[in-house]
Amino acid sequence: MKSHLLRNQNDGELSRKIRDRIKWDKRVSLADLDIVIRDGVVVVSGFVDTSYKKNAALEVISETEGVWTIEDRIIVPADYYRSDDEIQSILKAQVDEMIKIGGEHIEVVVKDAVVRLEGEVFRPRLKAMAVGAAWELSGVHDVINAIEIKEPPRRVPMTVGFEFEMLFPLNKGTEILEDKLKEVS
Repeated sequence: MKSHLLRNQNDGELSRKIRDRIKWDKRVSLADLDIVIRDGVVVVSGFVDTSYKKNAALEVISETEGVWTIEDRIIVPADYYRSDDEIQSILKAQVDEMIKIGGEHIEVVVKDAVVRLEGEVFRPRLKAMAVGAAWELSGVHDVINAIEIKEPPRRVPMTVGFEFEMLFPLNKGTEILEDKLKEVS
């Protein structure tokens, strides 16, 4: 029983390692693959549009520490097609996951497998990540990058409110505070 639990825990950790490696490899997208690990055997399936992407996925998985056996079920159809709505849905989910700062936005528009990315971001890296996610997704024929990099908004210093000034006038703040402390004790 204990070895079975340990094996399941190792399978989960191995799955996380593989997904992290694929996430950072720009040749292939996690959205194209389904990875399942059963008793140490990595079963990878999905559809990709080129043999290059299939070989890249298998290479990344095989070079991951802890992988001993791979069952390859990746299919490269000759007439691979992914609808515009499907491409837009996948990319929109990926972009929404990337944006963590308010004020940044990226719109995804897909027509005839050509992705157009529009919007404003503060971080150049976010722009690059969005474009990379679009290019690595199978079924995308071209990417038009219309994302602008803007300066982040300046933070305005907080002003002292009227109520605070009434309680603690600038010239008598310490005296009033001392009086309040005496009343409490």
